[in-house]
Amino acid sequence: MDYYTLVILGALIGFLALAALLLVPVYRFLQREDEAARRFTAEYLRRQQAARPNGADEEEASEPPTQS
Repeated sequence: MDYYTLVILGALIGFLALAALLLVPVYRFLQREDEAARRFTAEYLRRQQAARPNGADEEEASEPPTQS
């Protein structure tokens, strides 16, 4: 092997290591977001809407709206 082959292999290994270092956290973040999105199924949203039929929180529902 000559010197150029070693430089090319070193650059390739360095590039792959840098790509993994940068892309692994992004991949893990996207996996967490995908799991969070799966929790919002149609059944979960139906139960949430049944718990608050008018779409307001309990604190907001107990107070009448004020006019300015």
